[in-house]
Amino acid sequence: MLAGVAVLAVTGVARAQIPEAEAAFATGHYRAARAAYERVLQTDSLNVRALYRLAVLDSWDGKLTRSLARFARLRRLEPRDGDIMVAHARVLAWAGRTRRAEILYDSVLAAAPGRADALAGRARAVAWAGDLESAERLWRAALAAHPDDPEILVGLAQSLFWRGQVDLAETYVARARQLAPGDRAARDLLDLLRAAVRPTFETAADYTSDSDRNAALGHRASFTQSVGGWRIGLRGGWRDAKDPARDGWSWGAAGHVVAPLGGGTVARAGVGARRLAPGIGPGRTVPTGEVGIGLRPSRFASFSVAYNRAPFDETALLIDSGYTMDAVDAAFDLTTAGGLSVSLGSGAGWLSDGNRRVGGVAAIMQRVGAGLELGGLARSLGWREPNPGRGYFAPNRFTIVEARGVYTWRRGRWGGRLDAGAGIQQVGAGTDQQGEWHAGLSVSRGWGAASEIALMGTWTNSAASSATGAYRFWSVGMRLRQTL
Repeated sequence: MLAGVAVLAVTGVARAQIPEAEAAFATGHYRAARAAYERVLQTDSLNVRALYRLAVLDSWDGKLTRSLARFARLRRLEPRDGDIMVAHARVLAWAGRTRRAEILYDSVLAAAPGRADALAGRARAVAWAGDLESAERLWRAALAAHPDDPEILVGLAQSLFWRGQVDLAETYVARARQLAPGDRAARDLLDLLRAAVRPTFETAADYTSDSDRNAALGHRASFTQSVGGWRIGLRGGWRDAKDPARDGWSWGAAGHVVAPLGGGTVARAGVGARRLAPGIGPGRTVPTGEVGIGLRPSRFASFSVAYNRAPFDETALLIDSGYTMDAVDAAFDLTTAGGLSVSLGSGAGWLSDGNRRVGGVAAIMQRVGAGLELGGLARSLGWREPNPGRGYFAPNRFTIVEARGVYTWRRGRWGGRLDAGAGIQQVGAGTDQQGEWHAGLSVSRGWGAASEIALMGTWTNSAASSATGAYRFWSVGMRLRQTL
């Protein structure tokens, strides 16, 4: 009997604490709400409401593994609760477990076929899995059942945007904004869509120097405009490069077009020319060009392959030499909702002096906290004719392995990024390994939908950072992007 009285007393204390926690949650005081819900669980470890709220808060904080563990416990306590099932499926999708999320949404819809949040969640999970065509059909079916649901309108617009149908996507998200003026997802997507089709001006300037006493000041500018769903742009720039024995200039301009092909695929092509003007001797004009294709099979993955022809003009000696480079590069990027990002790249370049370079890079980063990512990078490159004595970095083999961290923060319109890494590098087969490090900092200020100015700097002893393989390299720069 005393045990029963004790249980009732504990349950009563937990019930008394729930209103305090709910009030904090409803007013957006999530830290206080979390503390209050944790106190509830200390006295009643099976309290469904506290477990549910904490699982949601964990998912909002990016702690998806802990959130899913709480949902698994909740499902054992309340196996048929529709709200819990929908929230659980949503976090499964965020964690990249889209197939499990689809199955759980189907279970909800079997009991409640017209439930709007389940219809939206299932369509979103299919889109995130990469089947954008099926996702669009699901969104449209959901919209037919709920024509005034802002979440469904925004979801359909997002899928259309990923498929390259920007104008059509804007009509749906604009309607969502009319129905729910305070909806942040609709507002942010509408800003993104409008920025994607507005004319955009970008400019950048930077100064670089290395321990071989090469220095360069450069400036680039571009203007892009949407025409019939295509992005058409013009860009130009110049570089003033110096070393202890000479100086040289290079400048040029080019035009490019980016065309959506449907299904998340875009093609890019461009053509131009660049003038190389050494301090002594005749100059020459080099034709430039690019062609490439990019695919986004899902929200989390992208692949691209591109060919590029351009002068090799990073230093005054290289401008004087007049080399050009033909390069083919491929890249794959995967970013999961759980904060894991994987980047793979490979490429080959053919220099006009007959030499050839091949290389590859792999990087893995994991989000471990608010704004903090930790991981590593490995890179290798090699030249067919090593160290030909022509003024550029050409080892028969260069490798680098580095542990790195990145911290980003944003306060309103201000943002910052700090990245640093340390590891080992080997310059040439059979040589000794050396320590390697790098550090970078950028500070930015944004305005409007997608306008931003940023200042940045880098410092490293990686031999690969300089065209000559110098062991100290630093740069400072400014970037400006203005949507019109």
